[in-house]
Amino acid sequence: MAEEAAAPAGSIKSAERVLQILDLVARHTDGIDASGIRASLNLPRSSLHGLLRVLSERGYLFVDPDSRAYRVGLHAWEVGQAYSHNRNITVLIGPQIRALRDELNETVQLAVLDGLDNVYLAKEESDHPLRLVSGVGLRLPAHTTALGKVLLAGLPTAELRRRLAGVTLQRFTKSTIGDKAALLRRLTAVRNNGYAEDDGEYTVGLYCVAVPVCNESGAVVAAVSCSTPSARAGATGDRAQQYLPALRACAERLAPLIAPLSS
Repeated sequence: MAEEAAAPAGSIKSAERVLQILDLVARHTDGIDASGIRASLNLPRSSLHGLLRVLSERGYLFVDPDSRAYRVGLHAWEVGQAYSHNRNITVLIGPQIRALRDELNETVQLAVLDGLDNVYLAKEESDHPLRLVSGVGLRLPAHTTALGKVLLAGLPTAELRRRLAGVTLQRFTKSTIGDKAALLRRLTAVRNNGYAEDDGEYTVGLYCVAVPVCNESGAVVAAVSCSTPSARAGATGDRAQQYLPALRACAERLAPLIAPLSS
């Protein structure tokens, strides 16, 4: 059978730009206007206008008639929901995440890695008033969270260095790791210990501990965490131990349910 003709270079560039636009708009939950999109992505005005028009007409973007700010449209949401339905993620893992939340009486989250961000697949809140800056479908820089450090530590060393090449690690609090050498040292400790911690690295006053969820071959495919106010977690060096048995037991139960994510 003859090979299909390669797509024209212009078509590939347009496809890349469409994905860049969707990624950018998705990160701006309050909306972003065309000038902000053009400045962020350095796209030609004429090309951007056409791409925004098509995305809006097809329902992938919604444009506010007053502010002219773009937000993710209904059709993009529907596409995202198809992923969840195909994997039955919520149905399969929801009971396990809720059971862990009930056992620890703390907020519990499950995430996977996308580039250098951890993306949240599930979250169950505790009854405590301190809330996390996260939610299902949202993403945070992996170097700032316990979940993210577990996921980064699960990457092969060469792949980890490739992703970090040329990247500046943004600081969000005085505790955020902003140096790549320091991050690599921390990730080595995470691999050796089998868990990661985050004490106010993204949200001041919040302590998190996370463990990996692995597939049958031992590859890290997700991570599950427990988050609590730092004051309640305590200040001792072994404070993670009060959460680790329950987290690891939950990770073992989740492993066969999440294994398809690595396929």
